[in-house]
Amino acid sequence: VLIMLLQILSSSIFLPLVVASMIIAQIHLENYQTDIKKTHHKKYLSNFYIVFIYLAQEICIIELTLHNINAIAFTFVIPITMILRNRNKLWWGLLAITPTIIVIMNIYLKRYQFVTFTWGTNLLRLVLTAALCFILLHWNKPPYYIKYTIALYANFFIHVLVLILEHHLEFDFVIFILLGNCFIILTENSRHHYEVKQQEEIIKLHYESIRDDLTGLLNYRAFDQDMRNLAREKDSTPVLLTILDIDHFKKVNDTYGHLNGNVVLCAFSRKLESEVHHNFDSNCAVYRFGGEEFTIVVKDDSYAKVIKLLNNLNEYFASHPVKTPDDQQIYFSFSGGLTRHLEDETFNQTLARADNLVYQAKNSGRKQILFD
Repeated sequence: VLIMLLQILSSSIFLPLVVASMIIAQIHLENYQTDIKKTHHKKYLSNFYIVFIYLAQEICIIELTLHNINAIAFTFVIPITMILRNRNKLWWGLLAITPTIIVIMNIYLKRYQFVTFTWGTNLLRLVLTAALCFILLHWNKPPYYIKYTIALYANFFIHVLVLILEHHLEFDFVIFILLGNCFIILTENSRHHYEVKQQEEIIKLHYESIRDDLTGLLNYRAFDQDMRNLAREKDSTPVLLTILDIDHFKKVNDTYGHLNGNVVLCAFSRKLESEVHHNFDSNCAVYRFGGEEFTIVVKDDSYAKVIKLLNNLNEYFASHPVKTPDDQQIYFSFSGGLTRHLEDETFNQTLARADNLVYQAKNSGRKQILFD
């Protein structure tokens, strides 16, 4: 009884736990490869690591399952899992060579005389498994955990079919493998749920790190990163940079209160961002560095188009006051400086020239856009 219990625990928990750990190792390697691709276009070395580690993992799985349950099991679980993640096409090739690994191990492991290998049935298993992965991968409606559960249970039934065709089906082995698949499904779905939650949290933190708390516009950190990226681009499209400053904003705060001043900033931000993106599509960005100062960056060569947009906005706020929660109406205007980024200067130098134009606009009557 004790031996039977240990065998059940080994096949349904310990061995699947080893396989689940191997899956996690491959996922970490996959994430490392993704990070490498962001800075280096060559990924041959990381692919070599994936193949090498996978071969070692398959050999361990074959040895462990043969030693513990006198049969080869769980060999297709890792490639099925990685294919369903749909990150690296390499896994289709690794799935294809898996039966060959079993053949080589079957020849090498002479001490396991009870192991037999039939090319026909194992090729059938490979074809059915590949077809299963292809169908599930292109079935977009169900979430990952449902597709993964279907994949592993289907893989189990394919394995049973192969055993029937080879006349090697044993009831206790079927029970062991079924329990083992259940454990792997449970651990992988739990891991994937945690991974998704972690990614959502990272996306949320990244969003918050590059956004202005009050208005939701991009902040200086985002501006600095975007300008670094623009500096590395080999695109010849001109980049126009505009700084805007709301006129007499201190007077707005003193007259209507800082909370209502925040209402003005939010209303101006929404309208400004909407109009800029409407006119320049995705080739633009709007930033707030703090206070009443805003920056616009557009990839365009038309000064006239930018100036017309900003003059229209000035006219809009002159005739459409911002309404506050306490039913006050606030009219305001803004001044701006528009300039083109030059090839022989940094974006901070371009920013300084635009900032100087803003001061000139304020000193010469406000509610105007100056350019050089």
